[in-house]
Amino acid sequence: MPSADLTFRFDDAPTPASAEARARLIRDEFEVDLATLSRFGVDPGVVSFGWWRGSDLVAHAALAPQRLFAEGREIAAFALQWVTVRPDLRGRGLFRDLMGRALDHALARAEVVTLTTESPDLYERFGFSPIAETSFAGPLAPGRGRANHRRLDLGRAEDAALLVGQLARRAPVSRAAGDAVAPAFFLLKALESPEIELHHLPDLDAVVAIEREEPGRLTLLDVVAAEIPPLAAIAAALGGDERWARVLFTPDRLGWTAHDAVAEDGGLMARGAWPLEGRPFMLSTMRV
Repeated sequence: MPSADLTFRFDDAPTPASAEARARLIRDEFEVDLATLSRFGVDPGVVSFGWWRGSDLVAHAALAPQRLFAEGREIAAFALQWVTVRPDLRGRGLFRDLMGRALDHALARAEVVTLTTESPDLYERFGFSPIAETSFAGPLAPGRGRANHRRLDLGRAEDAALLVGQLARRAPVSRAAGDAVAPAFFLLKALESPEIELHHLPDLDAVVAIEREEPGRLTLLDVVAAEIPPLAAIAAALGGDERWARVLFTPDRLGWTAHDAVAEDGGLMARGAWPLEGRPFMLSTMRV
């Protein structure tokens, strides 16, 4: 049980000091630097549950509102994030305490809570179940549009502003089975993953997140646009060199039919009535 030197705090409006303490703990335990978001003017938008020792946050769980879609309906959901306890305080019930508080808060306000983890055993005892995802692949015939794209550099102020503007008005990549990743998590993923390329497609008013794993093959991770363009138009704008696509989200809005559907274990878990039971899907991987 927590000792007398620890104080619990619920934080839905962080001060600069509490935000700095949270960023320090997450950087130490997850190697994710929340402080980088400050130059984009973007806040993670989470509510935090924490045990504090003086001015230091030593145990933490966060909930982020999640825009989850199933068969055209938006589902009230939260994503559980950054649950951790400093090593010297583990074994004292702080993890269990924070999980209980966070789940009570979330399930009073949402239908489902999701998380992504490499340690599912930790969360099964709290009612979470593993959820299988599916990646989609198949031949690609680029459209007749002209090649017109530019790779974004988030170190440039104008490129950062362009992406933040696109994220603010983005549509979900799938309304059948998917989500729309919040700006902060998209940015963190892009910053933490140098293998991911962000390209602005001005003729389509879109930004795409891609990986180039093999010549002639396009791996599409996400599309940030007010209106999702067809995959053929995206491929043409990128140069039209690829003849095979791998899509890491449910592709119902791309005007493209996958030939292969491959089961993937991305560590997704959910608690609550999972709305996508029985159909192949993948949530965007552009999140930390």
